[in-house]
Amino acid sequence: MNTQAKGGAAATGRHHAMTRFWRQEDGTLLPLGMIMLMLMVLIGGLAIDIMRHEEKRVLLQQTLDRSVLAAANLNQTLDATAVVEDYFDKAGISEYLSGVTVDEGINFRVVNAEAKADTNPFFMHLMGIDEFNVAADSGAEERISNVEVSLVLDISGSMDGSRINNLRPAARDFVDTILANSEPGKATISIIPYSAQVNLGKPLMDQFNVADLHTNSYCMELPDSAFTTTGLSRTTAYIHNGHFDPFAGTSTAPSTFNCTHHAANQVLALSDSATALKGKINGLVVGGNTSIDLGVKWGALLLDPTAGPVIDGLINQGKVSAAYSDRPLQRDTGDTLKVLVVMTDGENTTEYTLTSAYRSGSSNVWRSSGGTFYAFHDRSNTSSDYYNISTGNWSTKPSGVSNWTWPQVFTTYSVNYVAYNFFARPLGQSTSTWFNNITDSVSSTKNSRMQQVCTAAKSAGIVVYGIAFEAPSNGRVQIQNCATSDAHYFSATGLEIQTVFRSIANQISYLRLTQ
Repeated sequence: MNTQAKGGAAATGRHHAMTRFWRQEDGTLLPLGMIMLMLMVLIGGLAIDIMRHEEKRVLLQQTLDRSVLAAANLNQTLDATAVVEDYFDKAGISEYLSGVTVDEGINFRVVNAEAKADTNPFFMHLMGIDEFNVAADSGAEERISNVEVSLVLDISGSMDGSRINNLRPAARDFVDTILANSEPGKATISIIPYSAQVNLGKPLMDQFNVADLHTNSYCMELPDSAFTTTGLSRTTAYIHNGHFDPFAGTSTAPSTFNCTHHAANQVLALSDSATALKGKINGLVVGGNTSIDLGVKWGALLLDPTAGPVIDGLINQGKVSAAYSDRPLQRDTGDTLKVLVVMTDGENTTEYTLTSAYRSGSSNVWRSSGGTFYAFHDRSNTSSDYYNISTGNWSTKPSGVSNWTWPQVFTTYSVNYVAYNFFARPLGQSTSTWFNNITDSVSSTKNSRMQQVCTAAKSAGIVVYGIAFEAPSNGRVQIQNCATSDAHYFSATGLEIQTVFRSIANQISYLRLTQ
């Protein structure tokens, strides 16, 4: 075979081999299979990365939701930020918490938190994605919609002049702020003026077991045991404080009574009327000693849910709106804020009472039709038992004289006048001895009584603000100890009292924002 023949045969063989190669179908799916496999791996990898992303997102979101709800709860007293951080720490994901913000006031708390984490994707790297972050945020808030305020105001004699003139506009602005920033029917304010006593007014005093001894004023004498709680029994028998002046001298007429007799100074309970509340503030009349303990006691009582029957009685007498028949509200409902604002410019001083023999009934004072007064004393050694206080002479019973009751006597004369003219001078004895026979007093226990009822109020969930307005050192100490905390205590002079009341009112002004 020649060379040309061999070359042609080889070319033909190569042609047939190429034809067989192109016609060969074995292995044609392998490239497609490889491509599909790679796609499946990528999709599966993406699914895994997405699942890991979602798993972490759910963990972050659930931890955020639980933590901010717990932190925003007004019943918990821990730092809100610390509560959120503790939840993340317990979940083992502290490093993912990126921020916590807290906005809070006396009746609200808003907590917002954010978390962020990189899930470090395994398969997304193949697509050039090096980060696959998960972010979550959550917020919770709790706000109190109902508010009850007892405004306890010092009207003792030292408040005269610039102090009462500075107090009035400050207290009026307080009322306006509370009511203007509250939903209708959500806020009530009680005003409790106090000096040596608290004049309840007849409708309020009638809700307790007290026999009326006179009609000039309506103060109750409370035992020490009444100050261990914010409530007060309606069945226990109490004494109606007498209408008497223990302050005036032996030659002056009574003017400053232990229980203030001015109707403007009577307690105003559970009102939502700006007109009535500000009218009460405008009409306050100062005078007398200082009994902060009594002011706090009656202020706390009007916030105590056990006083419901008392409020019902006032509603029946038209003194409280029927819309508030459910007040004082229960504190554990979670949507009620009870605030006790106690203001004083002094310190606890003496509270006087009449001893039992001089509260009621016939006295030893007789008055003739001509206006001459006689002091009767049963002098067994003589028939001259009537002492003419004008002449200083003893005589038999004059004609046309009438026996006065003790309430009549003390409405007309001060205790010192009575002690001197109707006892000490006729009998040649000491005026102070007879003053002490006629009166009893409470002084040494007043600070402890005050702190007891303040503690009871705070334990009952009442927020107590204390304002020392140009008060002496002991007064400042007592009012600061009464307050819920040092942050709830204010000391003010002059016009600063307006800033203090405004500051307190502003903390309650979020009441228009309900839960």
